[in-house]
Amino acid sequence: MKINMINTATKQQSSIDVSEQAFGVQQNDHILHSVIKAYRANRRQGTHATKTRSMVSGGGKKPFRQKGTGNARQGSSRSPLMEGGAVSHGPQPRDYTQKINKAMKRKALSVALSEKVRFENLLVVEDLELTSYSTKAAVNLVKGLGVSGKKLLFVIDSPSDFFRKSFSNLRNVNVLSSAVVNTENVLASEVVVMNQVSVSSVEKRLVSDRG
Repeated sequence: MKINMINTATKQQSSIDVSEQAFGVQQNDHILHSVIKAYRANRRQGTHATKTRSMVSGGGKKPFRQKGTGNARQGSSRSPLMEGGAVSHGPQPRDYTQKINKAMKRKALSVALSEKVRFENLLVVEDLELTSYSTKAAVNLVKGLGVSGKKLLFVIDSPSDFFRKSFSNLRNVNVLSSAVVNTENVLASEVVVMNQVSVSSVEKRLVSDRG
């Protein structure tokens, strides 16, 4: 399949060949949901904790006599019914990790990128490069692409320090290497901007090792 590529200097469009396995996959909401849920679950620390009866100090002595006080009988100040006591059925440390295999990750990223292509929200730019630290140049690049005000993801094969830091002052703009971009990054953006080298790198990630 072919997708369009823009030259920001000449404003001319050309086309490049890409694999349908990477950029022409059918929509699959189930696999997107599964992978995104796993990514988010794996970021949870799971360090939440409340004290059970065995963890609360004190409680060796009956807090008040059995009869005559008008209160319900209590045998320990560590009871969840007592002020300063334990917590009933409270959260305990746990591991939220969900395993997802490499094939699912690749398929989900292919689905996400294919959706961007389908709705014309994937821009391939021939000359994505900055030669100095300049937020103004970054703003002009975004304006030249006609995507001002949108949440952008720049996927560069090896983003230079100039490129990364020039965009660091812009809100709703993220710059990632093609080696680490994932499904969540793509879905969180409105428009994905890539250069020709990063397209080839991502395509190689998604098509390799497939039967």
